[in-house]
Amino acid sequence: MNGHDEHRHHSHDHDHSGHAHLVTDPVCGMEVDPQTAEHRLTHGGHTHYFCSASCNAKFEADPARYLAGEASPIPEAPEGAIWTCPMHPEIRQDGPGSCPICGMALEPLVVTADSGPSPELADMTRRFWIGLVLAAPVFVLEMGGHLFPALHHLVPMRISIWIQLVLATPVVLWCGWPFF
Repeated sequence: MNGHDEHRHHSHDHDHSGHAHLVTDPVCGMEVDPQTAEHRLTHGGHTHYFCSASCNAKFEADPARYLAGEASPIPEAPEGAIWTCPMHPEIRQDGPGSCPICGMALEPLVVTADSGPSPELADMTRRFWIGLVLAAPVFVLEMGGHLFPALHHLVPMRISIWIQLVLATPVVLWCGWPFF
């Protein structure tokens, strides 16, 4: 037996039938597997599958537009806007196009004027200013005595500790709560 007789060729049959069952997202044109699709909507007795909640919401808002086969218009964006994929935010480019990973149309990454103030920013700003107002007297009571020794004689140590406890507790528990 030589080395060639021992080498056997195995058939490498792969089941490609899974690819035949992919459907197209009517909004962005991406291929979606109905078995694993998380977003779906039944309209007119037909189930449509979507790649993301964003595409599902767009279809639900105006199904006739997407069922007519009308191509999605390129969204308006200011010159120089960065475009990104809704499914892969690490993909960024200078103009419109399609995502190299999933094929979805890129969307402009801009803050719109109608988005309004961020509730998270408003909450954190309020926590910051209240925390600052409460922490400043604690700082003065504890550190001020090192700069001005008479301050320790003005407020007795036992009372100073209780004042610091009362003022620092809401700073830690309420102002610092989002960081825990």
